[in-house]
Amino acid sequence: MWNVFGQDAALTHLATAVKKGTLHHAYLFTGPDKSGKKLMAMDLARAVNCESENPPCGCCDSCNRITVLIHADVWLIDLENRGDEPDNRKEIKTEEIEDLQHSANLPPFEGKARVFIIDGAEALSSYAANRLLKILEEPPPR
Repeated sequence: MWNVFGQDAALTHLATAVKKGTLHHAYLFTGPDKSGKKLMAMDLARAVNCESENPPCGCCDSCNRITVLIHADVWLIDLENRGDEPDNRKEIKTEEIEDLQHSANLPPFEGKARVFIIDGAEALSSYAANRLLKILEEPPPR
């Protein structure tokens, strides 16, 4: 059950890649605000970790845990307030990308694959962006 509408070509490509097991290690979703980029990324995270034969089902434990952002293998990195951060952060911190690098090198804990969603990658500090490039150029398995 993909939740994205109006992105038929991208949706077909991703659904086929999930079904055939030919997903790439990274995808870049671009477009204007509110165009479904984050929703597509969340759907993809559900699809690769779904327990159903027709992913993403939206009903299994894995899909439900991803939907409410409590799945151990799906990370969302963005500018949202984390409780200990000021409300008006302007950039994604290097420490967040370093944590991503460390976690990406670990095997999945409760799902089939680790998924990292960076919402607002344009807000990466230049050092954080360079750290992210390292893991994109030399990705670990899964």
